[in-house]
Amino acid sequence: MNVYCHIPFCRSKCGYCAFYSEAAAPAAWRTRYLAKLERDLAAADWSEQRVETLYLGGGTPSLLTETELEHLFTLLRRRLPLAAGAEISMECNPETLSAAKVELIRSFVTRLSLGVQSFSAERRRLLQRDCSDPALERALNWIAEARFPHFNCDLIYGLPGERLERWERDLERARATGADHLSCYALTPEEGTHLAGIAVDDDLAAAAYERIVDVSGLPRYEISNYARLGAECRHNLAVWHGGELRGFGPAAASFERGLRWREVESLSGWLRGDPPETDPLPPEARCREIAVVGLRTAAGWTPELFEAIAVPDREPYNWNWLLRESRKAAAGLPGCWHCSPERIALTPLGLRFWDSVAAAFLQPGT
Repeated sequence: MNVYCHIPFCRSKCGYCAFYSEAAAPAAWRTRYLAKLERDLAAADWSEQRVETLYLGGGTPSLLTETELEHLFTLLRRRLPLAAGAEISMECNPETLSAAKVELIRSFVTRLSLGVQSFSAERRRLLQRDCSDPALERALNWIAEARFPHFNCDLIYGLPGERLERWERDLERARATGADHLSCYALTPEEGTHLAGIAVDDDLAAAAYERIVDVSGLPRYEISNYARLGAECRHNLAVWHGGELRGFGPAAASFERGLRWREVESLSGWLRGDPPETDPLPPEARCREIAVVGLRTAAGWTPELFEAIAVPDREPYNWNWLLRESRKAAAGLPGCWHCSPERIALTPLGLRFWDSVAAAFLQPGT
């Protein structure tokens, strides 16, 4: 079992962010959030399942005070049946960290993910990312001293006016931090964000994408994620390959036994107990969806991985079905697919044009 906790509090809203969050929320809301989270975790039926991965995302989980973080970690230890060696990831932003917070986070978290976005103050201002150079440098020093088992940096490329040399400097700086994992995202102007109307240079973004592996020294294991061998995010790999997910907190998504649901995207509604939005999928639609998401990974699918997906009434949608449907989609996208009885995966070209692959595969009969 994989668990995600959405902690929806931020100091301010970044210009590119489309995730649900509440900026500058009063402390009383955080207190109520932690109390409701504990009630929900206590009420969950774990049925002797062990939690193999736990991901604390947001929002900005590190916005919580030291006292609130200690409360959070205590209730998670108490209420979750964490497996021995469980991966515990937490998203942090540099400007919300202190030496004491980092030490406290290190006592519970095995994988820290830092929202850097850019090492250039100018680029961060364009992204409306509220973080100063001194705050970033202090956070990096504290993280290095804490020696987390795994450390990820988030970076964004494809900004208007960006030069390839500047992007390469960001990658080199990230490499120098000792991060064993990078998440590199092309700037996508999302509807409803402050940067929704910004113009993106697609050619520059494509060139930046092609430079990531060579400059960072980390192999690509998913379209936007790069890691040393053994440092891949286990939580994301599990979810990309159809592992069951249980989400807690406003806007958190879950999938179990063929049913997908999403908690209400409103802190006040979630605190009030408003019901989640359910999305039951027919077996074929769910298997197609899982297959496409798994194709975001460089490794793709093996028969063992695909047959392990827990979807009710999925008997007709087995490995042979996936191989047949993949070959149909591949016929219209030459050079994008690798299809064999042992593995189905996208080529480097296919990963670059995953959106087109997804559109072709999600339409039965293509």
